[in-house]
Amino acid sequence: MSQLKVPSADTQLHTIESPGGRPALLFLNGAFATTRDWDRVLGLLGGKYQTVRFDARARGKSGRSADYSAAGAVDDIERVIEATGLDRPVLVGWSLGATLAVRYAARHPEQVAGLVLVDGAYPVSMLGPAAREQAYAQFRRLGWIMRVLAAFGRSARMSPDQAAEVVIETDAVNGELGPDFAGLRVPAAYVVGTGPHPGAGTDEMATMRAGAAEAEAANPRVSVAATVPCNHVQILARAPEAVVAAIEAVSQRAG
Repeated sequence: MSQLKVPSADTQLHTIESPGGRPALLFLNGAFATTRDWDRVLGLLGGKYQTVRFDARARGKSGRSADYSAAGAVDDIERVIEATGLDRPVLVGWSLGATLAVRYAARHPEQVAGLVLVDGAYPVSMLGPAAREQAYAQFRRLGWIMRVLAAFGRSARMSPDQAAEVVIETDAVNGELGPDFAGLRVPAAYVVGTGPHPGAGTDEMATMRAGAAEAEAANPRVSVAATVPCNHVQILARAPEAVVAAIEAVSQRAG
């Protein structure tokens, strides 16, 4: 395993690379997650594949930035691929990471072998004006918790309003993913959770997750590999076997 700092706009991205076979896997974290959240998945993979993980801007061990936009995050995927020399990796994204994986594959189809989408990238926008204001209020209330977690490398080092804007923009991008799914040239498999998400109840999440069927209908390359009895936050820790099975299925189809 090797660690490196990948230059990115006005900051650097903490990146971890481990050797293994093809296809390579590039892991994309949830909105406020870090490379550590993939530990159980990587443990089950057992070094079978070359893997690369990185902390997004202001998360984990990466530096702060003046830009936390989705466009900047998509650009960072390309920077990490170039810096590590990955050849058409499978992108494995959780939550926001899944959204970014689909957007990147749509923009750079020749650079991706497949997608594993862990409880994210549902092509549905859920947040109206009132919900967006509620998101700002919620993050302002929880700002102190994020600061504490960030001190231990477990959350984002950004202001409450910046954090809310990440969530709001992710929702907006999700609502634009329909054409991206329709144009996908590579296999994509969902791992779908159940139950609530912080800030969203079970019914809201069910409406969002129903978007997986829309993605399947838009492109025969898209499928639901598994639905697991875990809420959004717990899915990597409690259902790593399902994520690994989806990786194996996509890797076989990508080959």
